[in-house]
Amino acid sequence: MSVAVGVDIGSASHVVAVCRDGAREAERRALKVSANHAGFADLDAWLARQPEPVERVVMESSGHYWFNLASHLHRHGYAVAVVNPLEAKYFGKRRLQRSKSDPADARTLAALAMVDQPPTREPLRGAELREASRFAMRLVREQGQVCQRILRLVDIGFPELNEVWDDPTCMSALALLRRAPTARAVSRLRVDTLAKLKRPGDRARPIGPAKAEQLKRLAAESVAAPELEAQVSFEMRLLIGQYDLLEQQIQEADRRVAAFLDGDVAQRLLSIPGVGPSTVGTLMAEIGDIWRFSDVDQLLAYAGVHPKEQRSGKKGADPETSWVMAKTGNAYLREATYRMAVVGIQHNPLIREHYARKRAAGKSRMNSVGHCMSKALSLVWGVWRGGEPFDAAHGSRRQEA
Repeated sequence: MSVAVGVDIGSASHVVAVCRDGAREAERRALKVSANHAGFADLDAWLARQPEPVERVVMESSGHYWFNLASHLHRHGYAVAVVNPLEAKYFGKRRLQRSKSDPADARTLAALAMVDQPPTREPLRGAELREASRFAMRLVREQGQVCQRILRLVDIGFPELNEVWDDPTCMSALALLRRAPTARAVSRLRVDTLAKLKRPGDRARPIGPAKAEQLKRLAAESVAAPELEAQVSFEMRLLIGQYDLLEQQIQEADRRVAAFLDGDVAQRLLSIPGVGPSTVGTLMAEIGDIWRFSDVDQLLAYAGVHPKEQRSGKKGADPETSWVMAKTGNAYLREATYRMAVVGIQHNPLIREHYARKRAAGKSRMNSVGHCMSKALSLVWGVWRGGEPFDAAHGSRRQEA
């Protein structure tokens, strides 16, 4: 005989219920404990008073609030199963559960623990890598938001810049915007000065004379409103400062994640051009066991980068606009693939060629990037499961492995 325990996780307190061996419903009585030392001690005493041994403790992966309790229970010898909140939700639905409260949720989890017996594991295994990778991806997301604000200023202060660079937030374009954030500022610079511009300390090639001549011509003909030049220059300087600070923090976060990456899979993924430690850490932490996906389409669906059709009546009548990215999967994994796509357009020959084909077919920039996200995750599938480092010459064949 044994008992199963369900814990409804909260930010300041947790509610605990128990289900006896052979029962399909948990006991009505529930225990509420604080999420502190005294509360954990009360829970330990309550578990010790159970007449039968505790077989497993089940809780939902609710944000970060479950970390400390799961660690505490595991260190005290209890088998812990952490389940997706959707699993508990649909378990309750199939049992026609109508009430919604903390005790009711705890009883649902206790019944789930006894009936479905979800597998137990070390609850925080890999949590440090996951936390480090997610933090790095959050920095990348913040930098992406800064880029969007920079693009807005480009549209105001020098809209013709989009004719020179497909991405006006690339390194070369930012090198220009640091020195000359508006069309009028560009027009005041000499051609040879423009040609030498590059990011401070960057080993990349400067803008060059051809682009410098083009920039001078476009700046002279720009339709940018002169009334906003001073404000655009002010905002651009601060935003590029934020971009550079985030770039430094991302590099530091990358070094932190790199300390966890010492396996063969990590080294193979790092061989993909444009893939850094934070991206690899996110891929490994969020995908977990890639062999649980039977084909690459399942992995794409898990990341939410697969297409879905949106068509109803006149909406979506154009086939080119009726299909959009689903964005229903793992958001952290999707961010990692976005970074792979954006960086890969510059550094990965396969992704660069894929992007060029989509643009040549008339796709918009962001639509083409979305296609590159699927391409990037397909490369991950091939390199991870193929057991060999990235090879551009055989990339297409390996991604089908």
